Amino acid sequence: MLKKKLDEFKLNVFHELNNKWAILVCGDRSTGINGMTISWGTFGVLWNKNIFMAFVRKSRFTHEFAEKSDSFTLSFLSDDYKKEKAIFGSKSGREIDKFELTGLHHTLDVDYNGYYITEADYVIKGKKIASFDLEYNDLPEEIKNNFYSDGDKHTVYICEIKQYLINELKK
Repeated sequence: MLKKKLDEFKLNVFHELNNKWAILVCGDRSTGINGMTISWGTFGVLWNKNIFMAFVRKSRFTHEFAEKSDSFTLSFLSDDYKKEKAIFGSKSGREIDKFELTGLHHTLDVDYNGYYITEADYVIKGKKIASFDLEYNDLPEEIKNNFYSDGDKHTVYICEIKQYLINELKK
């Protein structure tokens, strides 16, 4: 992977998240890792830092790793990996090794102390700077009914973007 300047990121984040999805990988050398497919998130500037926010339901196995570690990566894979992305979004790491099942590989970035998916076209590396539980009672009834009728709420993780990587083999 080649390190790039964040201002060289020219992709439409709305399209990338909503249509291509990302695999959020949380964890480090001491906690271990888990990943899940995400299509909800935000990119922006907060506290004079470039950030992304990831939303992880409390029921997800990845939530445990997100709580223990400050290393978060967003790995964006091509549509050639649609089946693998679907597995990361529908299977639990509590019961299976998603990497083994899909054949995807993870790479440890020793300096960063976090993992990303080797096959990704590009990766956004972040460090958690804050988190909070989404306040259910403040949400409009329509959102409560459509997205939280089972009571499974999200924790929001705010991560400072530390690096943008592109896969030099897929340029």
